[in-house]
Amino acid sequence: MKVRFAPSLLAADFLCLSDEIKKAEDAGADMLHYDVMDGVYVPNISFGFPILKQVSGASSLPLDVHMMTACPQNYLETLASCGASFVTVHVDVMPEDELARTLRTIRELGMKPGAALRPGNGAERIMPFIDLISLALVMTVEPGFGGQKFMPDMLPKIADVRAAIERENPACLLEVDGGLGPDTVRAAAEAGADTFVVGTAAFRAPDMKKALASMRAAAE
Repeated sequence: MKVRFAPSLLAADFLCLSDEIKKAEDAGADMLHYDVMDGVYVPNISFGFPILKQVSGASSLPLDVHMMTACPQNYLETLASCGASFVTVHVDVMPEDELARTLRTIRELGMKPGAALRPGNGAERIMPFIDLISLALVMTVEPGFGGQKFMPDMLPKIADVRAAIERENPACLLEVDGGLGPDTVRAAAEAGADTFVVGTAAFRAPDMKKALASMRAAAE
């Protein structure tokens, strides 16, 4: 199983963002993770779309956009115009029929749709959408804050989502986000994750290239 690492720009030095992007590329990142927070679905506010467009222009890496927002469906065309590669929305922000339409629209706009589970959402919430998505995201911390500790009680959920992916959509990526470092990456990989969002453990490491290599070895 190929593993992928997506350093989270939320942990980067915002005053030197272009340098931080270059550092992630040189360190062997597979994707860049970009958290959009609206202050409604989660308490904090993060980046907007103009910065996303600049990030897209500064890097050839796929942009993994995590919409921690109450109304992600309102911004899909904007996300496409800004260069998003993956767009992940939370399963609990709209009714199931509207979520299915949103995921289809993301794909129609040339992006890859993802569905996310926060810790309070059981694996069953993502099951109706497995065949519609390119990425399933299991949050291993509460969304909205960086630097939290990994929640090991999310590991059975990762395993349940992995089983569903293997049955119904083997090409779908299974991403985890929150509190990831060498030890927790190994546990998440053993549960079935193949894509890892790393923030503090990447951008705040003394040597990002060595840190990613260590975590990649742990996952593999």
